[in-house]
Formats: sequence, structure tokens, C-alpha cells
Amino acid sequence: MMGIILFVCVMFLVYLSVFERNKGTYALPPKVPGWLPIIGHLHQAVLSRSNLLKFVASLSESCEKLGGVAVFNFGSELYYLITNPQEAIIAGNSCINRHYAYDFCKTWLGHGLATATEETWRHRRKLLNPAFSLPVIHGFLDVFNSQAKKLINELEPHVGKGPFDHSLYMKNNAVETLCVGTFGIKAIEDVNFIKKYTEAVSEMVSILVSKFFKFWLQGNFICKLTGVQDREDSLVETMHNMSDKVIREKKQILKKEALNKTDKSEVATGIEYRPFLDLLLELSANGALTDKQIREELNTIIGTGFETTSSQLMFSLMLLGAHPEVQEKMYQELLTVLGPDRDVERDDLNKLVYTNAVIMETLRVLPTIPCMLRCVDKDVKLTNYTMQAGSYCLIFPMMTNIVSTWSTKTSEFSPERWLNGEFKNNQEFAAFGVGKRGCIGRTYAMIVLKVQLAHFIRRYRVKADMSQLKLNFDFVLKPESGHEIRIERGM
Repeated sequence: MMGIILFVCVMFLVYLSVFERNKGTYALPPKVPGWLPIIGHLHQAVLSRSNLLKFVASLSESCEKLGGVAVFNFGSELYYLITNPQEAIIAGNSCINRHYAYDFCKTWLGHGLATATEETWRHRRKLLNPAFSLPVIHGFLDVFNSQAKKLINELEPHVGKGPFDHSLYMKNNAVETLCVGTFGIKAIEDVNFIKKYTEAVSEMVSILVSKFFKFWLQGNFICKLTGVQDREDSLVETMHNMSDKVIREKKQILKKEALNKTDKSEVATGIEYRPFLDLLLELSANGALTDKQIREELNTIIGTGFETTSSQLMFSLMLLGAHPEVQEKMYQELLTVLGPDRDVERDDLNKLVYTNAVIMETLRVLPTIPCMLRCVDKDVKLTNYTMQAGSYCLIFPMMTNIVSTWSTKTSEFSPERWLNGEFKNNQEFAAFGVGKRGCIGRTYAMIVLKVQLAHFIRRYRVKADMSQLKLNFDFVLKPESGHEIRIERGM
């Protein structure tokens, strides 16, 4: 009996805390339908756990209907929902710290750019920006072309053989491209090791998402008792072994270059033109970063970089395969600018206008990261409301474009909208994040996608059936099924 009374008292206190938070200092925006005492909208999230995208999309749809700014409660936690692009920019620029869900990644990524607090992020971002400057990425074009040709050669056995899952090819190639270009080491030839790494990332993300919804797993005792902690430790070890291998190989290369005194170009051009890993090691030698911090940033770039670029390439090919008229226009542009088989060079990039529009439209329709979770650390004034300090905000200005099942109407995918002035403010285009904490690798991603597509579409005709596509979402947008493509040789 005493247990029941105690439980009721605790629930009443939780309800009062929710009520007081909702009452707050400022008037709240409209509340998403379905709120319940004590738990808020928690039940909706639990019921949608098997398909998180369904939950997020429903929140976005409700927010849009309520005017672009709304609130919901995750238990006692208050969340502001934002779909209005202008309000999203205000929130993105004002709310720099990421949601505590990202803290679950710290056993893997440490305090790298993806998980760092505002102060650490600002310091590291300033140090690392030079490694992702346009001149540096232009220097990777030979690597991008080489890796693109390697990818299409690996796909040759699937020509004329019917639908196949192309996602694994994209992931493996993306990891190799990062190693060769951004890290400046030779491709890792151990395919099984790369496969093990990509699978470890996928399983790790699944565990992290489970921890967010299954609060009992957030405690060390239960996590250890259920075996989740042991599995997480094993996955972290696998991924850290990968980054350690990359660092060891790079150190050996630099040591050999120093002995042979062959690296004159790096001495002449300076630190701002060095690949990412060169810059990290240089910063380590200067005392700006410790060895531990080097691994944190390397893990962050590998872990977040390969899946985002590979997913966007996969989605781009699917959309082109479902829209042959778009594919033909892109093919004709590639022939005009590049000819049938020439590599993409620096001066070609700005000439591939329609190809760029295809990538931008793919990012609009199927964004890799369709929503962003931030902490509201201080009161933030929006146009009509003020977000209260101590709450959270969920920004998804692009979520209304996502559906779980696709029709074949060409009006849903139209690269022309990027050429006719429909989008006038690129700040509102949030595929690479919104506000000050946007993705450091945006330029890298856009160029590598352009090069990959240029080689692919000149070699193959791709076909896809978007009507069978089923999507889900953890930290990135992913297909669950129906994402296979077919390829034929030549256009």
C-alpha cells in the first residue's frame, strides 16, 4: 500500500513539474495534439520506436499545421518544434549546443565536432576549417575521379542482371575516399575490415537510439546487466581500431616523406593546404591538439562523413532512376561539359549547373539529416514567441518533403526549381545543418557527389522504382526496403 501511495506522489510531483515548465515565463506556441498528463507525448514516441521517421514526420506535419512553431513534451522536457525556415535560422544561430542524446556518442566520438559543447566546438572548428577549404578539396579531385571509376567498375557485374542493393558499394567506396583524400593515405585494401567497420557504425547508432528511448539503459548497472554495455564496448573498440590504423599509416607516410625530403609542396603552401589528417598531426606537434583529441576528430569525420555522402549518392541514383527525363538532361550536360569519359577538373565544377541542381533537389527531397536537436541554453526570441531557457528545440524545415511511400509523379522531384529562382535564400536550405553549427564537410560532400554522379551517369543507365521505398531514421535518413536499382550499360 505504501508503495502505491509513494508512486502516486512521485507521479503528482512529475505532473506539477511539467505544469510549471509549460506555464513558464512566456506564452507557449500551440501544443501538438495527443498530450497526456505526466508523460506528455512520450507514448507517441514509444509507439513509433520501430519507425522513428514516422514519429518525427508526424511532429513536423502537426507543427506545419499549427503555423510553423509548436511545442510538445517528452515527459517533463519541453521541446519547441520549428518547421518555419526563417524561425529555424534564428534557432540554429542561437542554439549551438546539441541535445543530450549526442552525449551517448561520446564513448565513440569523444568531444569531436559532432558532440562538443559550444566552447570546445568553436575552438576546434576554427582550427579545422582550413582542412575543408575549397583549395584543399580541389586538390582531392584526382582521388575523387579515381574512386568514382573504381566504384563503377565494381558495379559492372550487375549490368543487365536486375535489381540489386547498391548501398554497401557506396559505403565502402565512401570510407576509402575519405582515407585516400581527406586523410592522405592509400586506400585500405582489407574489404572485410571496412565492412566490419561500417556494420559496427550501423549497430552502434541503433544502440544509441535505443538508449534515448529506453531510459533504463542509460544507467550503467542495467546497461551492463543486459549485455548492452559489453556490446557497445566491443563496437567502440572496432571503430577505434579503424581510426588508429589510419593514424598509424599516415604517420609512417609522413616519416618516410621527411626522410626522403620529397614533400616540398606542403612546405611551400603551408598548413592551410594540407589534408585533414596532416593538419591534425601538425596541430598535435604544435601542442594545439592532444593525441586523444586527434582521434576524436578523426572518428567524427569517418563516422559521420562516410554514411552521409554514401546515403546521398544512393538516393541520387534512385531518384535519377525513377525520373528518366531528369537523367537524360543530366547526361546531356555531362557530355557537353566533359565528353564521354574525361575526368572532372576544377574548372568543370561550376559548369555542371544541372548536375548541381539534381544534387540539391535530392538533398531537399531526401535529406540525410532531416531534423536537428538543440539545447535552448538561454531565452531565444523568435518572431512571435520566446523559447524558454532550459528547454530544447527540434528543427526540421525540410521534413514536410519526406514521405514513406513514393509515387512516380515527376512533379515531386524537380531539379528545375533550383534553376528558376524558386529557392532564393540558401540559408533556408538545411540539408547540411542550419545556423552557425552547419556541417564542416558541405563543400567536400557537394564536390565528391558531383564527381561520382558524373562518372556513373556517363557509364550506366540507372532505373529504380520509388513506389516501393520505405524509409526510417536514426541519426540519418535510411532506406529500410525498396531501394534497389537496376543498371544497363551506356545511354
